[in-house]
Amino acid sequence: MTVDDGGHLEALFERQVWTRPDAVACVTGGRRPRAVTYAELAAVIDRTAAGLRRAGVGAGTRASVMVPPGLELVALVHALLRMGAVPVLIDRALPQAALRGCLAEAAPEVFIGVPLAQVGRVALGWARRCVRTTITVGPRRLWLGRTVRGRREDAPAGPAAGPQPALDDVALIAYTSGSTGAPKGVPLRHGHLLAQVRMLERTRPLAPGTRVLSTFPPFAVAATVLGACAVIPAADPRRPSVLVSDARRFDVTVLFASPAVLDRMARYCLPRGRVLDPVRTVYTAGAPLSHAVLEHARACLPPGADLYSAYGTTECMLVSAIEGRNLALTGAATADGAGTCVGAPLPGQLVRIITVTDGPIRKWTDDLLVPPGAVGEITVTGPTVADPYLERPGATARARIEDGDRAVHRTGDLGRLDERGRLWFAGRAADRVRTSGGVLCTGHVEPIFDTVRGVRRTALVGVGRAPGQRPVLVVEPEPGTSRAQRSRIRADVLALAARRPGTAEIRTVLFHYRFPVDVRHDTKIRRGELAAWAEHRLATTRDG
Repeated sequence: MTVDDGGHLEALFERQVWTRPDAVACVTGGRRPRAVTYAELAAVIDRTAAGLRRAGVGAGTRASVMVPPGLELVALVHALLRMGAVPVLIDRALPQAALRGCLAEAAPEVFIGVPLAQVGRVALGWARRCVRTTITVGPRRLWLGRTVRGRREDAPAGPAAGPQPALDDVALIAYTSGSTGAPKGVPLRHGHLLAQVRMLERTRPLAPGTRVLSTFPPFAVAATVLGACAVIPAADPRRPSVLVSDARRFDVTVLFASPAVLDRMARYCLPRGRVLDPVRTVYTAGAPLSHAVLEHARACLPPGADLYSAYGTTECMLVSAIEGRNLALTGAATADGAGTCVGAPLPGQLVRIITVTDGPIRKWTDDLLVPPGAVGEITVTGPTVADPYLERPGATARARIEDGDRAVHRTGDLGRLDERGRLWFAGRAADRVRTSGGVLCTGHVEPIFDTVRGVRRTALVGVGRAPGQRPVLVVEPEPGTSRAQRSRIRADVLALAARRPGTAEIRTVLFHYRFPVDVRHDTKIRRGELAAWAEHRLATTRDG
């Protein structure tokens, strides 16, 4: 079955329950692994929905969900979607000020969380003015409020009654990572979620029964809708040893991870001579897949395994995808400053490149388009483009363009379309460095220097005010790099920069041993913080 066979995500899940009740839907790792069939998961979801309804949750109710990945999270999200309630999904690892701001903006009426989250809500005043009901997941340590388990026990057995939400109803509110500013709430309708799953299926359909290990919780929910078995690590998913162990222990054939997590898994496997022999397909998203990470990953995957790099944003996932073998063919162009190929747009997604501007654009006109093959801002029009940001009219105005009866999403990413219709990523528009000699795109510059021996990754930042910024290349060296090796790396970088017209302005190299990164997609470098660090470093030392 594919998602084109029928309408609603929860209806698709129910079809799995009816046709394959005894198939395993979800497996949780840890010392005591637990496998749950589709029939068992459906029963948990029904009881959860009934218990939530008795607690006053109904269609349209916003419910903040602060629960770690696992069976409880899968059951809660399914139950809320089925009821027409609106889960509010915010990463608990965000800084406290950002997290508090997100909750105040989303104004959830119900707060569902583990005991520690409940304590934090009270102690730090999260959503104090709007939350009217609290429900705890897990044991009532440090907290004496209602629990999900208690609500399930009080609820009647059998399917939870209630009308199915419409495709135009808001399904959930997901907060962006905030890697280029404060996190923003993205309302996604049920139709958007269905379109996202369709895009995933068009990349590579998941066969029923496929075991999928995902470090991105929403993908685990999507896997159960498609008839796959979601394998959810019990420990920190960023620990490569846990992921590698669970992949082998549970015979995982599909892996979903960010490029950074995939790189850590490869770096864990390669020195130990391990191969992820059960894995046959890898999906990676959250940032373009670098050629260095691609090489590391393919070295620890079995021959014939497929590796897909997907491009998209929270506001319009998925946009395009490219398989690793095709990506490898573009490696020479990337190392020569062409950017990173992220594949052809998926069917139904209209990608257009417009002239870069930092201000809002109200109405679409073809005069916005750049010449064919030129670099500009990537825009997307299609069925996955989400609604305007929650309570952020200014941010919405800068990110959306009206084009008749459809919306154009400005991704804030720079890129171009080549003569074959493939999209090439050139970095974030906000990260471009504007010097007296022109504009430098991070996605063009950094891959050139990532090839230097001893370099793990690089980040181009601008010091000073545009358009007279000083371009600074910050290098994160491989672990254990000595002082002499750093001197050699600096010399190699500067020599390489001087030989190229597009990078000749780069005459400053700094070393940083742990780039500040986004808490969720830790491939995304917080370049604003890194630029401030570089400016301070240059002002207080003779380095560079």
